[in-house]
Amino acid sequence: MKNPRPDIEHWWAVEAMIASYNHVYQVTYKTQYKVHGPIGVSIYDGAPIASFQYEFLALSADPQAVMDAVLAYPIPDDKQYVVDVFHPAPSNPSLKEQYTKYAHEFVRTGPILGLDLPPKIQTIPAHVHQALTIQQAETANHNLTSEGERIHIQTLRDKHIHSFYVEHEGEAVGWIQLVTAYPKVGYINQLYVLKNYRKHRYGTALVQRAHAHALELGVKRMVVIPSEEAMHLYRRLGYRPLLYFSAFRPSGGG
Repeated sequence: MKNPRPDIEHWWAVEAMIASYNHVYQVTYKTQYKVHGPIGVSIYDGAPIASFQYEFLALSADPQAVMDAVLAYPIPDDKQYVVDVFHPAPSNPSLKEQYTKYAHEFVRTGPILGLDLPPKIQTIPAHVHQALTIQQAETANHNLTSEGERIHIQTLRDKHIHSFYVEHEGEAVGWIQLVTAYPKVGYINQLYVLKNYRKHRYGTALVQRAHAHALELGVKRMVVIPSEEAMHLYRRLGYRPLLYFSAFRPSGGG
């Protein structure tokens, strides 16, 4: 398949990420995603996803085309947005300059990590369970919601969303969400371990279980945007940076 962004070797990872997290949001919150010329547009409206209501994704390598499309897009005055731009190297001062000249300020840069799955997973943790029923999800949520986490009931019957929870003495202490909405690629949309149970390899067990399930479904590669806390865990499991994204917002945070 032809790469629409020859400047970015692993553009497939961007496509997988966009397809995956938008699929989860659509199932959970009925959000919208559309391609609008050189940009992708995620419309969150009132969904409790982020502090902004619109997310623009730069599908083109041309900053002027991207920003012309962003600035022409009809956004209500009381709504906020960010622009995500993708690039192969961790630091790109010229790209930053190209976007900030449009009265936008740089927010942050983050990596998109990837992993080629091995043919077989040797260790499948016994204390990690897939949430398949409402009862399982609600039992796990009893603990997870204490720190703002939740396995959403709406996702249980979706064939592309797979949620697992890890137990300690019969209580859920963490969970992971694997998304397989993009062919042959698994996306980890969520990984969370309760604060008092970190550094006990529960996160590792969750990722290993997600890998095993992904292999069963014919997935070949994994993608994740890691939190700072989980970065070391993913690197230890063999994930490496495929590319980077930088976020921009209107100057003044508007």
